[in-house]
Amino acid sequence: MTDRVRTTPTWGAASAPGPRHEHNEDAIAVGPDWFVVADGMGGHAAGDVASEVAAGTIANHPAPLGDDHAGLVAGVHAVVDDANRAVRRRAVQLGAPDMGCTVVAARTAVADGAPVVVVAHVGDARCYRLAEGELRLVTRDHSHVQELIDAGRLTTEQAASHPLRSVVTRALGIEPEVRPDIAVFDDRPSRWLLCTDGLTSSLRPAEIGRTLAASADPQVAADRLVSLAIEGGARDDVTALVVDLAPTAGRPSDTPRLELGARR
Repeated sequence: MTDRVRTTPTWGAASAPGPRHEHNEDAIAVGPDWFVVADGMGGHAAGDVASEVAAGTIANHPAPLGDDHAGLVAGVHAVVDDANRAVRRRAVQLGAPDMGCTVVAARTAVADGAPVVVVAHVGDARCYRLAEGELRLVTRDHSHVQELIDAGRLTTEQAASHPLRSVVTRALGIEPEVRPDIAVFDDRPSRWLLCTDGLTSSLRPAEIGRTLAASADPQVAADRLVSLAIEGGARDDVTALVVDLAPTAGRPSDTPRLELGARR
């Protein structure tokens, strides 16, 4: 019965501070269904707090999601809204009005009786999908350079070295309302990578794809990706969360698995 088929994920995570940073402002959180990576805003107050609040709020969110496609998207939007409000509340408590973060999150769900994977993001944290030997970027950066690319004023190669490449146009915690991009995918066997821009600014997609495909163990793949980015001269914190999803009969485990502010 299709409505009882879900996905059983296995995952691995790694994170390391950039060479110029005293501490890591990235955070990872894994809950019963959610996989989340957040990146504290560089140069902003308490970015590490913002990323941990956002990631933890999403990963442990108790609200059920809708059963159809529209309801699922609306439910995910509500979860991201709650994370935005949580960051803003913490900013008031800390007296840090500029506190914020980018975030990317993925989870398994059921929509219209079929198992799916839903991905939401705000900012330039990214999600890639490796399926049937093909790596695909499934998110689109909310950034100044991406707008220049879309307008035909900048190539992807030029964007990699643009002085404003780290300027994002959306983030959690900065405004009362947030507009996440949300996409729903079929749950065919896939390997997913959720990562911060410290990784994608250091590694080309071809190298990311080769590394994801090189090991059957998602932890090995995550460790290798972070090591390669640091060796490649990453200037920002680097985080990789690698998740393998394969269809299986039965219900998912109700046991939460949580890792906050993962540090390597």
